[in-house]
Parts: sequence; structure tokens; C-alpha cells
Amino acid sequence: MAEDTWLRIQERFVSVQGEGALVGVPSSFIRVSGCNLRCAWCDTPRTSWAPEGEAVELDALVRWCAAGPRHVVLTGGEPMLFAASAALSQRLRAAGHHLTIETAGTRRCPGIAADLMSISPKLGHSTPWDRARAQAKLALAERHERDRLDLAVLRELTAGFAWQLKFVVRCADAASVRADLDEIEDLLAALEIPAKHRDRVLLMPEGVDAADLEAGYRVAAPLIVERGLRLGLRLHIQLYGNRPGT
Repeated sequence: MAEDTWLRIQERFVSVQGEGALVGVPSSFIRVSGCNLRCAWCDTPRTSWAPEGEAVELDALVRWCAAGPRHVVLTGGEPMLFAASAALSQRLRAAGHHLTIETAGTRRCPGIAADLMSISPKLGHSTPWDRARAQAKLALAERHERDRLDLAVLRELTAGFAWQLKFVVRCADAASVRADLDEIEDLLAALEIPAKHRDRVLLMPEGVDAADLEAGYRVAAPLIVERGLRLGLRLHIQLYGNRPGT
């Protein structure tokens, strides 16, 4: 198969959007396998730390989406790594779908099309120093730290698409939240995000179950209000737990 006619898919399913500005909207999810980053808290290791999946023709993906909701989410892993993501994005939008692309914002993908570019820049706490040392894979952590932010790509994406920024924030205590908020503010300043668009910046507590999230919301919410940013829900975890296909 030609490389631009298929994608390696880890899973596909229909659910409600759990994160971002479209939370609660019924959507078809296509999860591409393969990622250039290795986040310490990655919630989809089957697309990064231990990638798995099968090659699926774009024709089959388009037909599958046609049988589901209007909204489609192309996620990963990192879909921007693959030229076929651009071809799929164009075909889905031509078929009348509203398409969200979930990306870390570190790679360009020429020809990519999207109604919403959902960008999740990785903060410093995402670098897996401890995990990589334990697995004798220090080079992975070093590569992640080097590649986790690309200001040029982030500027291009926020200039060229309707966008939202989503950040995973540590919420063990107020000090952790403030440290992450300071790092986010530095990035927003570097990207020259205007004050009128701060409501597009969503902060989501790190957590693997509903109890973690509830505790995180309580710690983070007042501090996020102080900054004029936006608390981001993780509805899928609250509804289904941290499990595949949701």
C-alpha cells in the first residue's frame, strides 16, 4: 500500500468528546498509533511507549465515519507525523464532517485540514526522567525534553486554524498548580496569545480516575479563575474511567 493511502490505527470508536470546547458532543474517534514524544503520564501508551495497531485504508476510515456522528476526532499518538493524516482530513471535511485534530503541536503536516486544531503543548513535568531511567531509556527522556515544544510550529497552528490549547496540570497542591500556571503564562507570552483568546486555553487536572479529577478540580479552579483561563473537563474519565474505547 502507498504510504498516503493508509494509517496505523490503534482504535476507533464512537463516544462523546471528553475534553475541550466541544465537550459532550457525540463524535467518532480515530486514534493513530505512533508518537514522537514519551510523556511520563501518557494515557495512551499503546500509541507511544508500546505502539500497536493495524494498517487501515483511508477508504475504510471514511466509510466508517460516514456511518457515525458528524463530528470526527483524529487523535493519537500524534496524527501530524503522517502524510496520510492530511489526505484523510481533506476527505472527511469534503464529506461534511466537522474535524478536530488532536496534536501536541510539535510537527507540521503539509495539507492538513481541520475545523478545530486542538493543541496540547507539553509542560516540563511531562518529561519522563524517572520512568526512562528505570527502563534504561534515558535517551527517550532527553529526546522528549528536546522536542516537547516547538514555538514556530505552535505559532503556525494558532495563526492558521481555529484552535484551542489544552494543558495537563499537576494538582497535588496549590504550589504545583501555580508552578504549572507560571510555565503556561510564559508560553502564552512567547506565542503572543491576546487576552481576548485566553478563554481558548483550557487547563485539565492530571488524573486517572474520577476521584483524582474531582480533587484536582477543587485545587485548580480558584487559581485558574485568578488567571482568567479556563478549567478543562475530562468527561470521558468521569463517565467511563481511564480505559480504551471511550
